[in-house]
Amino acid sequence: MHHIPKNIALCGHPGSGKSTAADIINEVYGHELADDGLPLRKIGMDYLGLTAEQVFTQEGKKQKVTLNGREWEVREILGEIGNAFEEKFGGDIIPMMSHNARPEGSYSVYGSVRREQGLYWRNHGALVLEIVNPLAGPSQYEFDRFNPEFCHARINNDGLARGLEPAAARQDLLEKLVAVIGRVH
Repeated sequence: MHHIPKNIALCGHPGSGKSTAADIINEVYGHELADDGLPLRKIGMDYLGLTAEQVFTQEGKKQKVTLNGREWEVREILGEIGNAFEEKFGGDIIPMMSHNARPEGSYSVYGSVRREQGLYWRNHGALVLEIVNPLAGPSQYEFDRFNPEFCHARINNDGLARGLEPAAARQDLLEKLVAVIGRVH
């Protein structure tokens, strides 16, 4: 029987399908969705007046808001909060916080691995996957970048780009994930 890793970490450009892949991994393997950006989102909502839609959705993160007299894109606010944490506590602070927040021995999928964080997850026994989508290019923000060198495999999420209907594109992504992660027996 194929060993299914306890932790799976996903890298990819914004809009590449990391959230969809995380949902599929949850459905197929039972891994709980671990929101590695939750501390940043909570600060945005609880202390900066951002809405759940703004901090949890791709469309919301593109919205412009005025904060302290300056116009910001919500994605930029979240990224700058993360930058402040990393500058003070080191580049692994965000994955470390999300990892520590999970119950011991739990099966989790982390859907937003950035910068050099793939190495943190590799060093902690996670399967690190890059989700690639030809419809999703690199972000303009440095904090959205990631190092593909730390990924064990690349999953080409190209169903929509090939003209598949959304349900068929999701099934195509599911089959590609199972081919890499393994079948459940």
